[in-house]
Amino acid sequence: MHHNTSLSNMKSVRTTVSLSQNQILALQQLAEKSGVSVSWLIRQAVAGFLSDHKEEFNPIKHKADKSERGIE
Repeated sequence: MHHNTSLSNMKSVRTTVSLSQNQILALQQLAEKSGVSVSWLIRQAVAGFLSDHKEEFNPIKHKADKSERGIE
């Protein structure tokens, strides 16, 4: 399995995110099948997202997003 060396050499900062039960279960299954940790999968996903959106990011606003932040 190919690991991104630039990610593995960076100092980590711990953070917390909320995911749905289905997302966690899918990540756990993929991690087990792939022989990597869920944390590693999440770091790879974040790195890919940031790479894809270097120039600009326009998030799609959903009604649920606003209600989670208390915005009407």
